[in-house]
Amino acid sequence: MPKISVIIPVYNTAEYMDQCLESVLGQTFEDLEIMLVDDGSTDGKSPAKCDEYAAGDSRVKVIHKENGGLMSAWIEGVIEATSDYVAFLDSDDWIDLDMMEKLYERTDSSFAVDEIIAGNYIVEKAGERRKETQALAPGEYTGKALSDLRLNLLGNEVRPVTMSRCMKLISRKLILDNIKYCDPSITMSEDVNITLPCLCDCRRLVIMEGSYFYHYRLVASSMSHAYNEKLLTNLELTDRTFREILKEKKVLNADHQMDREFVVMLMVIMKNALRSRDHDTVTLVKEIFLRPDIRKRIKETEVAISGNANKLMYFTARHPNAVTISFAKAVIRAFDKKTN
Repeated sequence: MPKISVIIPVYNTAEYMDQCLESVLGQTFEDLEIMLVDDGSTDGKSPAKCDEYAAGDSRVKVIHKENGGLMSAWIEGVIEATSDYVAFLDSDDWIDLDMMEKLYERTDSSFAVDEIIAGNYIVEKAGERRKETQALAPGEYTGKALSDLRLNLLGNEVRPVTMSRCMKLISRKLILDNIKYCDPSITMSEDVNITLPCLCDCRRLVIMEGSYFYHYRLVASSMSHAYNEKLLTNLELTDRTFREILKEKKVLNADHQMDREFVVMLMVIMKNALRSRDHDTVTLVKEIFLRPDIRKRIKETEVAISGNANKLMYFTARHPNAVTISFAKAVIRAFDKKTN
């Protein structure tokens, strides 16, 4: 039985798959099972490339399925996997050749069914490489330290532990036990849907120092400049879902965390609205942020904001008038022009 199953969802990413797959096949830790889950790709290339890699290396297994979205793809991979530990990798990203070796070195066999080993990652963007580090101090967390952490998982501008399912080694049983919470209709914060309950259930969490093994590819041209009207509906869905998870896991301050999380995530909706090129931005932002229930949440929930961009978003959310909205939009446009 392989020691680690690497789950790689694939959807129309043929142009990136060679770099991704070579970084996995070349791992210094060879005791791997590599699950390629083709989620109904339509590019005419990705399914065949999956099969080519399976034919060339016995460790590679391919699942071809009807399109059901990213969550359905990695769930299928986890169910079919056979290892005690799983690692997730998106097919347009890549990893350092010693990632699996370094992560596995930090596992503890007495916690094989309920531990998480977390590394860090690098954002790879044209002309820019940015290191992103777990906010929680490096070290091993068990017992009371984990209980204390669970009181602060959500509701922060910067989360103590990234909620991405990637750049981690996770006990497969932890995921299988918590798949019941996963809702495929969630499209924003979908990784939180599984990582949150796993963090609530794990008995050991390791935050590695350094360890920038994972390379997250950010394609600037893919940034949407159209307003996504589903984001707010999705936020309301995740609010209900994650609140229920925290309560079922007996996290005592579930409501407090989720009240703050809702406001923090409103900043994402604000940025999306400000980037819209197909709406009257002032009217759009007012329609959202002057809605009585949203205005009440913002006014009654205090959140700590330190980043300059988010400070501007937060101020605009609290004071959504023509002047603040127009100014915030100009700043966002200037930032996008500079960085893209």
